[in-house]
Amino acid sequence: MSQIRSFNDNWTFALERDIAQGKAPQPVTLPHTWYTDEEYIQESGTYRKHFDLKLSEGQRAFLRFHGVDKVCTISLNGHTLGHHEGGYTIFTFELTPYLAETDNELVVIANNETGKTVSPLSGDFAVFGGIHRKVELMITDAQCFDHTFWGTDGVIFNTGVSDGKASLYAFSRVLNGAGRDAESGLSIRYDLADAEGQLVASRTIAATAPTQASTGSRTDGVPVVAAQGNTASLSQCASTTAQQEPPAAKDYDLILSLDDFHPWNGLDQAYLYTATATLLDEDDRELDTVTRKVGFRSFSIDVDRGFFLNAEHVKLHGVAKHQDFDKVYSAAGEKEWQRDMELISEIGANCLRLSHYPHPQRIYDLADEKGLVVWAEIPMLKLTKNEELLANAEQQLTEMILQNMHHPSIFFWGVQNEIAIWGEEPYMYEKIGRLNELVHELDSSRLSTSSNLNAVATTSPLNQITDVTAYNVYYGWYYGSFEDHGKFLDEFHRDNSRMPLGISEYGADTNLAYHSDHPRVNDYTEEFQALYHESVYPSMRDRDFVWGSFVWNMFDFVSPIRTAANIKNRNLKGLVTFDRQTCKDAFYYYKAQWRKDPVIHIAEQRFVNRCTDTMTVKVYSNQPEVTLTAGGRDYIAASSEGVFRFENIPLSMGENHMVATAGSVRDEATFLRQETADTSYVYVDQHPGLNVANWFEDEQEKARLFPEDRYSLKDSIETLRSNEKAFHMIREMMPEVAKAMEDAMGSFALDRFVSFMKPDYTEEEFMKMNARLREIEK
Repeated sequence: MSQIRSFNDNWTFALERDIAQGKAPQPVTLPHTWYTDEEYIQESGTYRKHFDLKLSEGQRAFLRFHGVDKVCTISLNGHTLGHHEGGYTIFTFELTPYLAETDNELVVIANNETGKTVSPLSGDFAVFGGIHRKVELMITDAQCFDHTFWGTDGVIFNTGVSDGKASLYAFSRVLNGAGRDAESGLSIRYDLADAEGQLVASRTIAATAPTQASTGSRTDGVPVVAAQGNTASLSQCASTTAQQEPPAAKDYDLILSLDDFHPWNGLDQAYLYTATATLLDEDDRELDTVTRKVGFRSFSIDVDRGFFLNAEHVKLHGVAKHQDFDKVYSAAGEKEWQRDMELISEIGANCLRLSHYPHPQRIYDLADEKGLVVWAEIPMLKLTKNEELLANAEQQLTEMILQNMHHPSIFFWGVQNEIAIWGEEPYMYEKIGRLNELVHELDSSRLSTSSNLNAVATTSPLNQITDVTAYNVYYGWYYGSFEDHGKFLDEFHRDNSRMPLGISEYGADTNLAYHSDHPRVNDYTEEFQALYHESVYPSMRDRDFVWGSFVWNMFDFVSPIRTAANIKNRNLKGLVTFDRQTCKDAFYYYKAQWRKDPVIHIAEQRFVNRCTDTMTVKVYSNQPEVTLTAGGRDYIAASSEGVFRFENIPLSMGENHMVATAGSVRDEATFLRQETADTSYVYVDQHPGLNVANWFEDEQEKARLFPEDRYSLKDSIETLRSNEKAFHMIREMMPEVAKAMEDAMGSFALDRFVSFMKPDYTEEEFMKMNARLREIEK
């Protein structure tokens, strides 16, 4: 039988620059990343491990990597085992041919440079670098499941529900030992046990012969119901990946069927079965085994009424998350994953977008257990015409789907995020279409999806490729007003009567040090972030045709291109801080919106110091009525929106203690009235960077500085990059800015981009560059 051992200890590590300088490698324990906030290092790093391993006769050894960021080459005792491109999926190599009994040297060279052929090529997050997920050693018999097959264990499970019957499907691939042939009497026993561990079904089939059900026995796919009850069909295509041919959806064997079963039903009851495949020899001796948790559920999406799970309507409301965590960054482990999922459960989310790449297997396991509806995706954020880049996307997509198909929590496979930020081009439609077809070829039981930014027109072909679509929108933060959010939703639904719409990102940044009685955009106050969410969320909540919405983001995360609210290297849109120690007020707003058990929270508790004789006290609760006790008096307010405002509450000099109650729940807070305003609450940009609004006093002067028929700082990054003369001039005058532009969002105006980037150039230098750009005609 196979054995699995941790292979995380006793490694050494050195960056390429350290090796060149003759520095000694440092001892490390995996998972490990070389990222630090002090410097975003994108280069190669070398890991080494010396080990002894004596195999018994007929045994094999495999090494399974759960993620190396972002490309790597693996060698054992000077022999190259293989190369892997993509930092987020599992891959396995066999060690056996080159293994010695003592003093084996394993070398992993990892590289996180941007490159041109391996996604991601860009993004508002870090490509951290390193062996940032765990490594396992596997010892098997000579005959075993193929643990090298697309990063799976050689057994892939999927499930279906149709006509009231639950079905378990499987695809298996077996490695025979030396001197054995494919007809050597191997068989596979499939067992299904319920949540209590009781065997409910079992079946044994020949390992080399498909069952009759293997041709065309798949479920018919997920219905996407358009208006008037029409159904959009799911297309299929042939695989184009370069590895061993992956199984198509039709290649899976129908293993077991259940007439009586417990459905996986989201937050209400995330019921899980245990599916086990055991490889047997001709004497029924167990050679290898693979076990997975599975669940049985059906779902559909109606273009007007939204998402249905097991024929019941469910309004999907949740969050997105990145992988990184304070201090350990992408090298997170069980403790960090548990904390993340505890907070996601606490807020009451029922769906989770795992952005912008495949996450560790354990995260999907926890989502299965907690009943979350998951959107999984590949890191396709910049799509060029390079065919190698598309081939890599197909590889990463295939790995993600085959490795994760058994998870009942996964309902959506995402194929792209904001690729049009670089400019929308016709070639994108064909290439994204190929990824969409690959999804359906590999898995007909789930839906494909994509995320577009607001610059993509509602009538764009990008909205007609995947089964469902979604938008990343920031009305009231980066552009527009709160009211524009609802207007956009209605416009899209009017223009796309057959395409279901979700919102894949929306949010606003905050630094918890900043506070205001009169919050406004870009003041980075906790109060503005809360106001933003209070203002835009109802537009999604109250429209049934919006199949789901995902707050961006559940947690603050690393973004090396940012300096926001005087904090470097962070995107601060999280509902929870990067260290997971503090839940922001907006967190409690959503907790009151989404939880079914009683919730109450007094907002603005970090806004302690006040200098007015009265204040408005805001309380979040899911109860119909809240009582606020302050200064010896009771104040009562009612609300059906979850937000209770008690206006003109008197403040005495010194401490003012307040208690909010609603039924069985209560919260309390203390505010301090003082003579003068606390200026530390006011955001003052310590690195103000560029503000071209100060360059002109009227529209006439603005038009002279930024003429429409000539280039200027007001042009988009994509526009400036596309003109060789303009971009050469920027590279010559400001090489740091030019380098950042190569990986930046193409739709951003350059002046706006550098205001976020805050490069080390003076305003006078930017004025000179703008004058030079004006010399170039469009």
